Amino acid sequence: MSALINMPTRSEPQRKSEFGVGCSPPRRSIFGNYKPDGAAASLPPEQRAAEMPPLLGAGAGDRLAVNSVTLQSSIDAALARTFIYRLLAKAYEDPEAEGWQWLSSQPIKSALQSAVQSLAPTAPAAFVRAAAELANRLTPDAFDDFHYTFVACFGHTVRGDCPMNEIEYGDIKADPLFQPHRLADLGAFYAAFGLEMTSDAAERQDHISIELEFMSVLAAKEAYALEHQLEDEHAAVCREAQKKFLREHLGRWTPAFSRRLARMAGGTALGALADFTCEFITEDCTRFKVTPGSEDLLLRPIDESSESLCASCGITNLPPGVTSSPVEG
Repeated sequence: MSALINMPTRSEPQRKSEFGVGCSPPRRSIFGNYKPDGAAASLPPEQRAAEMPPLLGAGAGDRLAVNSVTLQSSIDAALARTFIYRLLAKAYEDPEAEGWQWLSSQPIKSALQSAVQSLAPTAPAAFVRAAAELANRLTPDAFDDFHYTFVACFGHTVRGDCPMNEIEYGDIKADPLFQPHRLADLGAFYAAFGLEMTSDAAERQDHISIELEFMSVLAAKEAYALEHQLEDEHAAVCREAQKKFLREHLGRWTPAFSRRLARMAGGTALGALADFTCEFITEDCTRFKVTPGSEDLLLRPIDESSESLCASCGITNLPPGVTSSPVEG
């Protein structure tokens, strides 16, 4: 595991490639000690495949060709998932004009199309349609409408009808320690891969954008391990972590979150984002043989004691744009 913590990751492209060129998101990663520096290698996919060192030894013949193609497909899929998770993470941050400019730029929309095409052979048609609809809605002049809808759906209250935090979703009869245990487990996931949240993070560790970004990091590590042909265990650990994180966290509550949001924001860019999120997470669960959570997952009851869950870390489930609790007089 220590090797994985220090293993370089490349989650955003530095060059012109199928996953977008040199168009880095305007804001740094929420994980302060993680520096995304490019999702693709310096060579185009066909050249990378051609220069790939043998996997099976000299004289492997057809088996070598088949395994090279299979390996390249796995690398491309991991890179595509890295990009999509990163894009979704940025999309669910508190809206800012600069961030919207990045999301709606043509290079990023082209990269989204290429990433979807890389996954399309094994993905349902609904996934491809949802991606196309999202790309159509991501236009530079749509920011004001997106911002208005975002505020209308997520509001200025501690918790609205569509919370963006995982621990708001769960069995209403769940153990009272369900929420703090969830937060602790998330912290353990992040720490296991050497990731630390920044001191100025405006959201706690179960926010949708942070969980999405963590999956982007894991997919990037998988792509790096595959492309550089590290020991098999490196890629395997990354894939097992992704599977477990989907099963126990992101895949458990995101279907309910995204369907709630789609009902509230239907016909808007935010509604298209919700639809694509649901299709992508469902597809990723299928990829890892994980059963996605129910779209009808209930919200936990509101009680005063729950509002103090994160008192020790100083971060509460605040409305969009608020970074700290009011100072008591």
